[in-house]
Amino acid sequence: MSVLSGMLYCADCGQKMYLCRCTTMKQAEYFNCSSYRKKKKRTCSSHQITVHAVEEMIKNDLQFTIRYANENKEQFLSILASRSEAKSKRELKASLKEIEESEARIKTLDKIIQNLYEDKVSGKISEERYLKMSENYENEQGLLIGKVSILKTDIEKSKNKTDNITKFVSLVDKYSDFEELTPEILRAFIDKVLIYEKEKIDGYYKHTIEIIYNFVGAVEIPDFD
Repeated sequence: MSVLSGMLYCADCGQKMYLCRCTTMKQAEYFNCSSYRKKKKRTCSSHQITVHAVEEMIKNDLQFTIRYANENKEQFLSILASRSEAKSKRELKASLKEIEESEARIKTLDKIIQNLYEDKVSGKISEERYLKMSENYENEQGLLIGKVSILKTDIEKSKNKTDNITKFVSLVDKYSDFEELTPEILRAFIDKVLIYEKEKIDGYYKHTIEIIYNFVGAVEIPDFD
């Protein structure tokens, strides 16, 4: 089994990529979009990529990133800090909006449940009807309360961006001269990998992947010699 199993996701539909084996083709192992594989071809395409190809792309990107970090430490830290700041602002804005909407709905549900109780007491609705309706609203309310709690926790975590950058740099220092892409290195560095559908450019098919690193997300490194 490939060390990448469970880490690859389709960039278009968001579903996991499944590891497949084919004894009649040269690529003995390859990954395929699970939506496509489950015969949901209308929702997504195959996104097929060989294990060897994706492993080489990850290895090259990681080695390039580590090399740049070691040779351009200040610039590398600046890149991570700038990206983290921009990402944090976007995520914070979206999370705060979601919290506001969820808390407003929670208050609305409180009023709905209270009105249902009053209708039951006054005899406007039966006990059975009240229990059924109130259960649905209370379930929705419970899910929203849990969602708000998670969002608030995520906001607190995002405030530790400096700590996250420090953790990533520590990984770079620890594995600065790795040669083989081992399960240990993959788990240490990578959160997930997004696989895009291949494109035909100038008569050749080209695969694009996006690596989401632990602690810092996707990292774009400028070309350097």
